[in-house]
Amino acid sequence: MEKYLRKCLDSLIVSDENMQLLEVLVINDGSKDSSSQIAHEYEAKYPQTFRVIDKENGNYGSCINRGLKEATGKFVKVLDADDYYVKDIFNSFISFLSQTDVDLIINDFNIVDEKGEVIDEYTFNLPIDRNFTLADIPERMTELLWHQGITYKTDILHKINYKQTEGISYTDDEWTFMPMVAVRSVVYFPQIVYHYLLGREGQTFDPEVMMSSFDKRIKVGMSMVKFYACVKGNCPNDSNHFMTEKLKRRIMVIYNFYLTKHYTTEGNRLLKSFDQFVKKQSDYIYQLIGQDRDKFGRKNYICVWREAQYKNTVYLFLRQVKFKVRMLLGKKFRNLSMPVDLKRK
Repeated sequence: MEKYLRKCLDSLIVSDENMQLLEVLVINDGSKDSSSQIAHEYEAKYPQTFRVIDKENGNYGSCINRGLKEATGKFVKVLDADDYYVKDIFNSFISFLSQTDVDLIINDFNIVDEKGEVIDEYTFNLPIDRNFTLADIPERMTELLWHQGITYKTDILHKINYKQTEGISYTDDEWTFMPMVAVRSVVYFPQIVYHYLLGREGQTFDPEVMMSSFDKRIKVGMSMVKFYACVKGNCPNDSNHFMTEKLKRRIMVIYNFYLTKHYTTEGNRLLKSFDQFVKKQSDYIYQLIGQDRDKFGRKNYICVWREAQYKNTVYLFLRQVKFKVRMLLGKKFRNLSMPVDLKRK
């Protein structure tokens, strides 16, 4: 991440007053480039704010786990090394946090390219200037709350003994899902705090990388389903409803990607195993994602696939062809898109 790290760390340099409130833990995950050297420069210049933790490579989840173990602040937010904050807004965000006492803070964020040009803007139609609960978040919005828009009170993560899966990518899905079991109060910060870089070569959301990492996505999906099965019925209704919607929409992305966008025989085999795991762990989720028809009356492709004994049907084949035609016409693959009716005008 040496190419991106200075821009990332520069975005954390805020006013002197707020630098006293901010703790930056730079987790160096066994990098072989100059990332550690760069990070230590910032630690030397801002010793009261920056702290570098050099560790052996353990992938994304191990960085989160180590950071949580070391964190001393009231709130915790994840910033990936190739992303950055909007400095002036982040400074206001720190001031906002210093006067806030809730379990979850939601902020707006942008998706940007390598040049910093905005590809998409994620702004949320949520209550402003008052606290609310997970029940006030629209169902369709649950899938759009990525880690870029989330800040947790540190105590709730310790309360549930939160541990992220180590050794693989895509575990940020766990970060936006599992802690919700302990969230009781929410507030919205209606400004774009975070710039999320999309399009970097080798990025986990590159379709080619996703294809080669199918087993890792399945493993994360299994972790989420297993957690849901353990806590369902033992948490408040608003947490339960939020987590149900989040899980349903998150794992349906996996089915959609590997059944209709990038179908392979091996992928189908792994997805079949995953589908049977879901049924065993939570028949409720299994039935929910495989309903006969969607709300528009269209045949559910997951249901079609199951009824065909996990075989690629003509219906699925036509969906795959439709996607490939769209690609040939120049429409870029987007794992998710922002529904217009959720944008704050």
